[in-house]
Amino acid sequence: MKIASIQFKLRKVNSFEDFASHVKNFVKQAKTEGSLFAAFPEYITLELATMFSSKPIREAMVKVAEEYHNQYKNLFLELARENNMYIVAGSTLEKVPPDRYYNTSFLFTPEGEIFKHRKIHLYPDTDPMLGVNASGENLNVFQTPYGKLSVLICYDSIFPELSRILRLMGVEVIFVPSAAPFAESLYWDLRICCSARAIENQIVVVHPCLIGKVKAEKTLEFFGKSSILYPGRSKVLAEGKMNEEMVVVGEVDLTRLRRSRGKSARVLKDMRPDIYRRLCERNWYFEE
Repeated sequence: MKIASIQFKLRKVNSFEDFASHVKNFVKQAKTEGSLFAAFPEYITLELATMFSSKPIREAMVKVAEEYHNQYKNLFLELARENNMYIVAGSTLEKVPPDRYYNTSFLFTPEGEIFKHRKIHLYPDTDPMLGVNASGENLNVFQTPYGKLSVLICYDSIFPELSRILRLMGVEVIFVPSAAPFAESLYWDLRICCSARAIENQIVVVHPCLIGKVKAEKTLEFFGKSSILYPGRSKVLAEGKMNEEMVVVGEVDLTRLRRSRGKSARVLKDMRPDIYRRLCERNWYFEE
C-alpha cells in the first residue's frame, strides 16, 4: 500500500475555503500517486488562525477551535469518503466544554468512521502558547483491513514507552504528525526518535512535518522534511526536501515486514520485562 506523508507549508488565508482548497490540493496529489493513506502534520489549523492575525495566537487558535471545528472535521470526512482514502488530518485545538482544550489528531476512514488521539505529552514551548491546557490519557489502536494503526503527536514520539506499548498491542504503523518550532535541530531530534521507534519496535513510522511561519507574540517558524521510516536496511522508504512544500509517497509492504520480523528480528523477543518493571515501582517519576 502507498502512504503519503504531507509536508504542509503554512499560508495566510482569508477564509475557510482558502484553507480547504490548500488541503484538497494535497489530497488530490496523494490520490494521483495512488496513496491509500495520507497524513497531514500537527497544527495545520494554524493556517486558519491567520484569519485572526490581529489577535494573540492563543486567542486566534481558540477562536478556530470554537468556530471552525465542525467544518474542519466535515472537510476531512468528505475527502476520505470521496477519495476512498484513510486520512490523518494533522492535529487541531479541540475544545471540550466547559474549558478544556486538547491537541487532537483525527483519523478519517473511507467508511465514514472517525478515530482520534489526544496528545499525551505537551511540549512546553508551543502547546500552551497555542491554547492547549489538557493532555490525553489514552493510547488508541485503530483496526483497518490493512493492519493495526495508531497515532502519536510530535513530542509523544520522544517517549519510547508509548510506541512500545502500541507495538505490544499489535500496531504496525504509527503516524506521528509533527510541528518542530524555532530551529532545525528540534526537527532532527524528532526525526531521530521516529527512526529509533521504527527500529526498536520493527514497525513503520510515518512522519509528516509542518513548515513555514506565522506571526505570533514571537514569530513561530516550523522546520522539517516529511518521511516514511522503516526498520529494514534502507531505514528511509521516502523523504522530502528540507522546508519545501511537497507530498512524500512511499510503498509500504506490511507482509514483507511481518515475514522479516518473524525470521530475524530479535528486539521484541529479547525484551526483559522483569527489569523494566522498575519503571512502574512507586508510580515512578524522574527527580533531579
